[in-house]
Amino acid sequence: MKLSLFDLHCDTACEMYGKHQSFAQNDLTISSESTAKFEQYIQVMAFWTDARLDDESGWERMIAMRGHLLSDPSVISGNVRTVTVCPPRQSHPALFFGIEDARIFAGHPERVDEAFRLDIRILTPLWAGETCIGGSHNTQAGLTAFGKQVIDRAVSLGMIADISHASVRSAEEIFEIAGAHGRPVIASHSNAKAVCPVSRNLSDGQIARILSSGGVIGLNFYTKFLRENGEAHLSDLIPHVEHFLERGAEHALCIGGDWDGCELPPELKTIGDMTRVAELLLRRNYSEQLIRDLFFENAYSFAANHLSGNTTKH
Repeated sequence: MKLSLFDLHCDTACEMYGKHQSFAQNDLTISSESTAKFEQYIQVMAFWTDARLDDESGWERMIAMRGHLLSDPSVISGNVRTVTVCPPRQSHPALFFGIEDARIFAGHPERVDEAFRLDIRILTPLWAGETCIGGSHNTQAGLTAFGKQVIDRAVSLGMIADISHASVRSAEEIFEIAGAHGRPVIASHSNAKAVCPVSRNLSDGQIARILSSGGVIGLNFYTKFLRENGEAHLSDLIPHVEHFLERGAEHALCIGGDWDGCELPPELKTIGDMTRVAELLLRRNYSEQLIRDLFFENAYSFAANHLSGNTTKH
């Protein structure tokens, strides 16, 4: 069964920058070799900034990470393309850009427009703790006034708001702001809280809100989000898949593996090992069409309908 893959979240760009490695040659979970297994490969590259850096330094780090990726030989040659809209089917590997932890806007509202100009299309505004944006999943706080301003401007420009890492209050406020603009909300890399009750996973109420907004949900392979004790194997993904499907997410469930940003089940060494996920689902009598939807079609349809902008020129 030959598959395409559209993955909603990885930290590979951060690792490539930190290790001075390229897309073609690296020791990471995502590379030219590991993605060559797919008929078509589309990836959201999240620019995450280490929390040990202050907000201003974080902005500078994001700019540097983006520059490193754009100067990658695979991107310059056109073998890998950076995009702001869905690429045609059967095209070269394509990368969307996202920001994870918008604290790097650092009280500067104009940075939302600058981020959009820099081709950022997925905004994961929170990561941990309380920031200038608001409260993350491990707090009780909601969005700050600045955070509300950021989300409002981002969704009005055409970015997609992502509640992965948001507190319950922050997520609720993100739903309200995006809804006022008629825009969807996603969870790019979160699992089901009913299966694994950690703060980073989604409640049934949040799942319902995402689906009603027209958003999508990316399954996260971090072992501690699959199973609370962190001793997870690939089979621990199945209860999450079943829980989402039972709540009507068959056309919204996607992959958001958190590649190069977490501890993966031992069966997954690189993103190329996603074929093992397909094999597991087939053995559980999931249809080939559902697997194709989960791996690619749901995310592709979402991006085609909701992401806007011009293809990046080099």
